[in-house]
Amino acid sequence: MLSGSWRWSARSSVWLLASLTAGLVLCTAVVLGAAGPGAAGPVLERHGLLVRLPAGTEVLPPGERLLYRDVDGSVAASVAGAALLAPGACPDVPGSSRGFVGVVRGDHDELVRAWSRGLAAAVGSAPTRSDVGAPVGRRTDLAVEGRLDAPCQPPRGHASLLTRSGVTVVLVRDVGAAGAIDDARAELILASTGFR
Repeated sequence: MLSGSWRWSARSSVWLLASLTAGLVLCTAVVLGAAGPGAAGPVLERHGLLVRLPAGTEVLPPGERLLYRDVDGSVAASVAGAALLAPGACPDVPGSSRGFVGVVRGDHDELVRAWSRGLAAAVGSAPTRSDVGAPVGRRTDLAVEGRLDAPCQPPRGHASLLTRSGVTVVLVRDVGAAGAIDDARAELILASTGFR
């Protein structure tokens, strides 16, 4: 027998219940904190690739296309079934947003050229290209200065193309405008991609 016997009492039950409750609250706080802001947003799934999006994002139907036209008016780049970041950001501009995320198939270099042409025509300046090291796949970023005088035009724009196994996530976003997602949130979106 053990020396010093221990007896179960109502007081022991209260302490046990209080300890378990505190542990549960602590675990919940850690899980919610690790998930970060915007974790409850939708998930975009296209071509077998999943992209976790911030809360407030609007996922468009698969048949609805967003496109950028070249200087001659032809479609330079497009994506179907994209997700709008901060939709309705400019009340005076119907269908406005502060960016979008889409998934397309194609050769990485061809897609970079197409989106470069489309962005250049949209903002009036040629993008600056940067190849970025990616843990998986290949990534190219395009930065543009807004030079057109248009309603709700941001001072800058940024596009990231991340290609994995022939499928490319395209993230196009305003920079330096009210309501635009910041660099950290953009990196979280890109890092959230994965095949199911």
